[in-house]
Amino acid sequence: MRVLFAAVCLLASLIPTASFAAPALTGGYRIVSVAGAEGLDVARTHAEFEANGRFNSTVGCNRIAGTPAFSGSGLTFGPMMATRMACPPPLDQVERIYTEALRKVRGYTLSGKSLVFTGEGGEALVTLERVE
Repeated sequence: MRVLFAAVCLLASLIPTASFAAPALTGGYRIVSVAGAEGLDVARTHAEFEANGRFNSTVGCNRIAGTPAFSGSGLTFGPMMATRMACPPPLDQVERIYTEALRKVRGYTLSGKSLVFTGEGGEALVTLERVE
């Protein structure tokens, strides 16, 4: 029990408490593309920026969550937590590429309903579309 409590405390210490989602980003999205991934089933995807700064997402198998850091149009994802279910092909590969893309995010662009996570060189890594 003490080990579990220590693990929870350690995870809680890794989550920034003063980070809040950019108000324009708050809400739900569909993940419509992940650079380099084939076989993405858009209907099974979901992502959400909560007002408290948390980001939750799935490409159709595991739940991935964490607290990103914002700075102007800068965006980075720190340590992300994920469930650990075995995903069938090609979803396993899509999820691996997606989590790698999140680690590479350094910024974002928002245009209408389209949100694009960009890399260090401005390249599109993940494209999302706002859902009503």
